[in-house]
Amino acid sequence: MAVSRLGWDLLEPSSSRLVSFKWITGKVRKGDGEVILDYLCQRFNSEVEPIVKAWSWGYAKRDVREAAGIPSEHQTGWAIDLNAPIHGLGLVDTFSRSDESAIHRILKDLGGAVRWGGDYAGRKDEMHFELQGGLANLKRVADEIRAGQVGEVKPTGNTSKPKPKPSSKRPTDYANLATDGVFGDKSQRAVQILMSQLGLYERAIDGDAGRYTWEAVQTWLNGLGYYQRAIDGKPGRYTIAALQQFLRKKGLYPASKWRVDGDFGPATVEAFQRYLNTQNGQ
Repeated sequence: MAVSRLGWDLLEPSSSRLVSFKWITGKVRKGDGEVILDYLCQRFNSEVEPIVKAWSWGYAKRDVREAAGIPSEHQTGWAIDLNAPIHGLGLVDTFSRSDESAIHRILKDLGGAVRWGGDYAGRKDEMHFELQGGLANLKRVADEIRAGQVGEVKPTGNTSKPKPKPSSKRPTDYANLATDGVFGDKSQRAVQILMSQLGLYERAIDGDAGRYTWEAVQTWLNGLGYYQRAIDGKPGRYTIAALQQFLRKKGLYPASKWRVDGDFGPATVEAFQRYLNTQNGQ
């Protein structure tokens, strides 16, 4: 019988042992592991960041990325990726220090039944969580969860700020922005000036945030580790989600009030305006 590196048997996509899982778009293996993953997701959603179901995945019949011939733990049905587009494979520090502490607190409460890709010795995979430790340990932890003997779910509202990422250049020549949630000319001009000061935008400062402005924003977010898709100048869901995640780490887009949903609505715009004001020394 083929098994994964952690000793779990591999499943076929048609297996009756795979069931839908409310936190993700795919499936997981039913049983004790399902109980543990559900508890993990509850805690992650409450203590770390809201889980966006459309960006979170489970079972997949495939090998480990860039390691042909080695079955991924996803083939076992006991591995999940949470908010994958904003915690890309190989990236580090996509979570703040306080968020990492919360993840480690959850894993400790789960008694070694789950390991996190952010703790890998080699290439990091901060979206990834997988079960480990053998069936007996999974049963023990799942029974503790059923009995309510594992740590309590904490309230939302993590507002700790991550280690700052300093820039040697700062914009100084635009007026303080009104934080009104309207992405008007002044806001768009401020974005262009910031991107210009960072060396990412070399066109007219005209207050019209088109393709080149958003290409600069995507490049900026990519360099910070938040955006891992095509630099195409189109501010779609993944671009805005990356911006929201960045603003959340800056304490400007709190999990207690707003979700990371890829919607460039008034809350996101206002948070972005507040960030731009801090860059102007206001």
